[in-house]
Amino acid sequence: MDERQWYKGDTHLHTINSDGILTKGQLVDACKQRGLDFMIITDHNFNSVEHSYFDGDMLVMQGQELTDDPGHVNVWGKKVPLEPPYTLNTADDYAKIIDLCKKEGAIISLNHPFCSQCGFHLDMEAYPFDCVEVWNTIQHSDNMKNRDWWVNQLMKGNRIAAVGGSDFHRDYVLPFLACPTTYVNAKSKSEKDILEALCEGRSFVTNSPSSSAIFLHCGDCEIGDTVKLSNNQKLEIKVSDFKKGHTLRVYNNEKVIFETTSPKYAEAYMTSVDIVDKGFVRAEITYRFNPLVEKIYAFAEKTFFSSKGVQSDTAKDFPDFIWAFTNPIWVEE
Repeated sequence: MDERQWYKGDTHLHTINSDGILTKGQLVDACKQRGLDFMIITDHNFNSVEHSYFDGDMLVMQGQELTDDPGHVNVWGKKVPLEPPYTLNTADDYAKIIDLCKKEGAIISLNHPFCSQCGFHLDMEAYPFDCVEVWNTIQHSDNMKNRDWWVNQLMKGNRIAAVGGSDFHRDYVLPFLACPTTYVNAKSKSEKDILEALCEGRSFVTNSPSSSAIFLHCGDCEIGDTVKLSNNQKLEIKVSDFKKGHTLRVYNNEKVIFETTSPKYAEAYMTSVDIVDKGFVRAEITYRFNPLVEKIYAFAEKTFFSSKGVQSDTAKDFPDFIWAFTNPIWVEE
């Protein structure tokens, strides 16, 4: 097995070059203060980073968010080989520019596809996306729709990697930068190796740079690897910073094969389970607000996120929110 190391970063960031409030230098400094190892600046239809570079220990990667009414797409690692303004009105417009970016060697991520304000309104399965942004900005109900679509893709055997991105423009009452944070298990802290690991699904997403971490092992294999199914195949799960009241679920395909709710804070929690079926295994940590906070949050969603299906006067159908989740380990016969 190749020697790998975990690096934490934010894959979706904006500066004053589009609609953020920080300069590139200010944003780099802010990401350093948050304890990140890498960042991808993705201004709307604008290339803020000519070439990926290091600022001290911070890897600053080239990116751009292709943005128009039909949907938003991140391009990582290569400059978009067209000059704005782009024509992005039709499915063919998106197909053309994505194809050009792929030919240049760029990595393509589908952004917040079920966002109530700016979702992806074309056929998501018609494009060669390398990743999908399952968790966009602070946790809200639209992200659960992103998660459900992604899991459905996994069930179809589509190995599309999930990522998280803060979509940072500015902080509000809560810190938005690096919320969420994507942890990547890469061979080195280089643009090539970080992006390669993201595409291979060697990552998990969590609420912040200092939040809960989930590590999966099956023998020498880790998140993003493929293992062979056997009668005694064991999946080992380790969680750091497991908070009281949070629930860990481990899935073998759609089936929950392990579930526990933490009765108290645990700096480290470990368990192991049998893998039963071929397909994949993954894990996630979820939590719920108390009923009063749920009502307040539901009202905030309706006001600021325009989230459909969430009622401001009741929390009856308010979903469990994700605190952290992993990409799969794939399981073959």
